[in-house]
Amino acid sequence: MEDLGFKDIRVRFAPSPTGKLHLGSARTALFNWLVARGGGGRLVLRLEDTDEERSSIDFEENILDSLKWIGIDWDEGPDIGGDYGPYRQSERMSLYKEYSDSLLGAGRAYRCYCTSDELDSRKKAVIEKGLPWRYDRRCANLSTDDINRFEEEGRPYAVRFRVPEGEVVIEDILRGEVKVDAKEIDDFIISRSTGKAGFHLAVVVDDMTMDISIVIRGDDHLTNAARHVLLFEAFGARTPRFLHHSLLMGPDGSKLSKRHGSTSVSDYRGQGYLPEALMNYLALLSWSPGDDREIFTPQELVKEFSIKGISASKAIFDFDKLNWLDRQHIKKLSSSELTDQVVPFIKNSGDGRLLGLERPKLELAVESVRNNMEKLTDGLEPLEVYVRPAGELSEKAGNELRKMNETGEALGLCIEVLRANPGTDLETAERIVEQMRSKAKEKEWGARKMLWPFRLAVTGLTIGPDLTHLIMFWEPEGCARRIEAVREKF
Repeated sequence: MEDLGFKDIRVRFAPSPTGKLHLGSARTALFNWLVARGGGGRLVLRLEDTDEERSSIDFEENILDSLKWIGIDWDEGPDIGGDYGPYRQSERMSLYKEYSDSLLGAGRAYRCYCTSDELDSRKKAVIEKGLPWRYDRRCANLSTDDINRFEEEGRPYAVRFRVPEGEVVIEDILRGEVKVDAKEIDDFIISRSTGKAGFHLAVVVDDMTMDISIVIRGDDHLTNAARHVLLFEAFGARTPRFLHHSLLMGPDGSKLSKRHGSTSVSDYRGQGYLPEALMNYLALLSWSPGDDREIFTPQELVKEFSIKGISASKAIFDFDKLNWLDRQHIKKLSSSELTDQVVPFIKNSGDGRLLGLERPKLELAVESVRNNMEKLTDGLEPLEVYVRPAGELSEKAGNELRKMNETGEALGLCIEVLRANPGTDLETAERIVEQMRSKAKEKEWGARKMLWPFRLAVTGLTIGPDLTHLIMFWEPEGCARRIEAVREKF
């Protein structure tokens, strides 16, 4: 990780528990995690749960579980505590009020008593004239009498930040200096008379009091950054450096949403993607290691990740590329590791027959369908071949056997070869297949005339794993008995 100019790197991921962890949010969390881990810093997990109606414990648990599953851990947060807590905004309201009151006392903010109806009416009038609407500062310089009257009425109010004149400069690591004319920013709300803090105030107070040095988030927050810089300056606090990365887009170039397919991390977990593959793919969206490498372990990402490698261009989510990467990560697993990953999906399928297999047999079965897998769930249907009763044929397999000439003779020769070669290893299985080919040649048949009925009779299906895996799984004698069970029907 390059030198970012900070003695202590402190970054944060601040999701709102109003939904499942979105892939785009997971990518933001990943970038923060890579910066923290690669730079010897700390990652703070903070929950922006002030939306009481939409926030829920279930969504909070989903976010935390999804982050842990994908491989992202944190150093401080609502579940583990820390020196800068509490880490839920709903538990920090008194702190926000202190800072809001300090701005009121310093004349950097004021109470706005405009009602929603009044604001809507004035906004409509301005827009009808073809002008952009910004709050017109109606309450910026109220007289004492007006204020006392509104207070006596018990009229609710919002506290608005008094935006100063001039230019606001946002120092963005990815985009350089971003300059905004303060005239484009209206006096935004920082809190309300109910005690509820506004988004901008809460975020800035949290980043300030939690000593966040780098704010890494999506570029949809770039417009918010100008307001945040103004607040940091108003409080006399150090402004963190910003990095606003591109948003995650669907294949059509629009923001990734449910109409493109699954969008939450837990959805992909449920579909059988490996967490390492999903982390790998999310990292590659807008980031490049500077060469042609595409497959990374989490440890390699931590070592290789560099902010300099991040691009500001759109990040297009390519489902085919994710599937390809998942296949590559599946290929790297040992048979035992792959079986461990598949077992939970077998359990969820409710088919206890596979779980009844001895572990060596189950590993052999899983290994035999590895090449079928772009994701773990792709192996479930092919695995069913190993729990099919002997002699049970699918309609298609039965039809195939019936239309072949010399089927009975071919199956008899298969049994002969099988019983002449006891053994359970790959070498034995390969020898059996080769001898079947030789028997077919002696009969002046094509190899298929032996191997095809063998597959149909042993599996009862027209598709399935490689013949050598079938022989190793059922063993030569087991395969012979399965063939005999079929011959009784013909």
